[in-house]
Amino acid sequence: MPRQSSRRSSRTASLAVLAAALGSLLCSIGPGAAAPASKPSKHTVVMEAVAFQPKALTIKVGDSVVWVNRDPFPHTATSEAFDSKVIAAGSSWTYTAKGPGEFPYVCTLHPTMKATLRVR
Repeated sequence: MPRQSSRRSSRTASLAVLAAALGSLLCSIGPGAAAPASKPSKHTVVMEAVAFQPKALTIKVGDSVVWVNRDPFPHTATSEAFDSKVIAAGSSWTYTAKGPGEFPYVCTLHPTMKATLRVR
């Protein structure tokens, strides 16, 4: 029986060390500590067949959107928050969201091309 008792006290000691380490870690984080910020994401909107795809996109502040023109003629992505100017055929333009809001946008060269960018 001494061996069984020895194993139990070894397990108990291991658990005590683990509990102390966990407690120390939690104390160093502190109450109300913010979760680590997520890295900004990159999203893509394709301009093809005289349309934006997707028609609606939801992103976070700090994320970027790349508009890629796959049509054989120029387009724009224009809203109250951003203006790509002319994006030539085969080119792209990137916007990084600076603040929250809902931003309907249009191609000023083809006004039937409409979509919405939502920034949370």
